[in-house]
Amino acid sequence: MKRCMVLHVIVLVLLATGITGADVFQAGVDRLVMNQNGDGGWDWPFRDEDPAVSNAPSVLAPTAMGLLEAYKRTGDPNHLAALQKVGTFFLSKRPGDITPEDGYLAVALDKVFGVTSYAKFVKENFYDALAAGTYPYDIDGGALLVNTSRYIELLQQRHGGRSNLAAVDLGLGLYAAGLMGADTKAWIAGTKAKINELRSEYLFDVLGLAAGVLGLASVGEDIDPTSGGYAVADSLADLAAILASYQLATGGFTWNGYMMEEDVGNEQVQETAFALLALGQFDRDLYADSIRKGASYLESIQLPSGGWENFLGRGENDEVTGEALWAIGSAAPAQDKQGQ
Repeated sequence: MKRCMVLHVIVLVLLATGITGADVFQAGVDRLVMNQNGDGGWDWPFRDEDPAVSNAPSVLAPTAMGLLEAYKRTGDPNHLAALQKVGTFFLSKRPGDITPEDGYLAVALDKVFGVTSYAKFVKENFYDALAAGTYPYDIDGGALLVNTSRYIELLQQRHGGRSNLAAVDLGLGLYAAGLMGADTKAWIAGTKAKINELRSEYLFDVLGLAAGVLGLASVGEDIDPTSGGYAVADSLADLAAILASYQLATGGFTWNGYMMEEDVGNEQVQETAFALLALGQFDRDLYADSIRKGASYLESIQLPSGGWENFLGRGENDEVTGEALWAIGSAAPAQDKQGQ
């Protein structure tokens, strides 16, 4: 990925947005509502030529979390209607399309709507099926029936040996399983295994670290890495401190642990968003300043459209927009306006 952008260009772009304060949520979620497909989901990376059907059911959870966090602040009926469409799409997912991340969205939707149906759907069709060894994992055009351990093995393998990305899947899967009240033993073991394989010389190491810290912190599980790029750490606290050290002067987090040079556009939205979620989960008070600076950075790079792109020149991405809104909202919990 090319990262030779000059910061003063970024600043000029940011100043042109004119989006500030509470308008960040309104503009961001308005953009997600505009891009939402008729079935209630979104496309990846951005809307395609078919406005009726989503091309990427797997991005529903992180995208919708941004919509949900923004609705807590806007109370906008249009945003509520969009969330209801999300709920309809969610409950229409066939078992093979359910993702580990759907667990955290299910819990959040239940809370907003005052129901238990979304978590119940995920429990029955994902966690219970995995426990029984009957979950249909799509592979080579067919469905392989798997249990929890086998499913986690397949998650670890699906990125072709790229452990940094596997750490993202396992860490977020652990976070969701904990919120769902599911058995987390296999998720904890898988997350720790991937943290022990994180490599700073490869892509997504910061994102993998953030997801791992988020997952382990959410279930109160410590770790003393024994191998990989973070074997120097002795605890989850050490890993959180290392993650915080990847924040640049702008407030954004770098895309790679070796890319700490300032003023060349090393910041990325996804790394920043999940780092803020992870640090907030680990110790919100200890990392309050880092979280505040990171949220301010995300607000500052919102596009004039209301959406976000992962880094300058990459192009708008609805999943990234959702993740940015989710992180900004989680950085400063506010009194909900929903229903007012």
